[in-house]
Amino acid sequence: MFSQEQIDAHRERLEQVVATVHHFSAAIFILTFIGYGVAVYLWFQDQTWPGLIVATLSYLFFRQFRSLSMGLARMKLRDREGFSETWDMLDEAMKSERAQAVLLAVESRLRAPREEG
Repeated sequence: MFSQEQIDAHRERLEQVVATVHHFSAAIFILTFIGYGVAVYLWFQDQTWPGLIVATLSYLFFRQFRSLSMGLARMKLRDREGFSETWDMLDEAMKSERAQAVLLAVESRLRAPREEG
C-alpha cells in the first residue's frame, strides 16, 4: 500500500494525521457512550421511545466514527503547509482500501523502523 520511502517523506505529517484521527476517535467514542447513558436514563424514566431513539442515534453515530474521524482530521489539518500531498497519498490508498485499513498500514509503517532498530 505504501512504500517506506513514501512514509519517510511524509513521516512528520502522517504522525500528526494519526494522532489527530485518534484524538477525534476518542472524542466520538466518549460522546457515543454519553448518548448511551442518556438513553438508559430515559429508559428508566419510563420514556421508552425517546430512549430508544437516542440509543439508535448514538449507535449510528458510532458506526461512522472511522470515516468521521478521518474527515474531521482532514478539516483540521487541510490548510497546514505540506498536508495536501499527504492527503493525496492517503486518498489514493483509500480508493482501494477502507480508511481503517489505510490508517492501520500507516501506523504499522510508522512504527517499523523503531521496532527494527
